[in-house]
Amino acid sequence: HSCEEIKANWPDSPSDYYIIADSNGHARHVYCYMEALCGSEKGWMRVAYLDMSDPSEKCPDGFRLYEENGVRACGRPSTTSGSCVSTTYPSEGIRYSEVC
Repeated sequence: HSCEEIKANWPDSPSDYYIIADSNGHARHVYCYMEALCGSEKGWMRVAYLDMSDPSEKCPDGFRLYEENGVRACGRPSTTSGSCVSTTYPSEGIRYSEVC
């Protein structure tokens, strides 16, 4: 099952950890977010999590830490010519079709 399939078959499923199969049939322990996200009510699998309320949490390589009024966030670096930055998170062989 995927998080989306769990939500579709059991609509009252809470956000929690579930065991789903990866593309090779291996069981993976993943967190499924079952609330609305990005305008969709389907289940979402978390592929990365940064707790920026934790002062020891670092931004991924290439991202800049922004802090304002006690709120910490990661974003693209400041440059005079504009910039774009990306990172890759492993999905442990689990396919996904949308990132939000």
